[in-house]
Amino acid sequence: MPSIDDRMRKRFILMNSDAALRQAVESSIPEKWEMTEATDLDAFDEWQEILLHRFMLLNLEDPQISDPVELIDMIRREHQLNIPIFCLGGSRELRDQARSARADRFFDREEGLQRLPEFFQQFAW
Repeated sequence: MPSIDDRMRKRFILMNSDAALRQAVESSIPEKWEMTEATDLDAFDEWQEILLHRFMLLNLEDPQISDPVELIDMIRREHQLNIPIFCLGGSRELRDQARSARADRFFDREEGLQRLPEFFQQFAW
């Protein structure tokens, strides 16, 4: 069971394998925040580990993520987790499918990167 200190660490998930996106996100990370990067939920030993993160950025255009809509669906339906999921990129059709799977917000890649400081501030509690 995670300690209180472990639960209070400022962490977020980047579902991505794109080096350029990773670098852009890393350059925006404030002090004391930690990033966990993955391309599927198997990267987490237990699904409860996801709850130790304050939000998720999901690259809808990443070819290494086999089915981003299924990933969202697993988080929401199978594990019933309420972590905020912010999607970057993706076609209108893919965004609509992700919205139906209950992702939270959708941004073009550049807009999402510009909004990162706002997300870090919002989830800095």
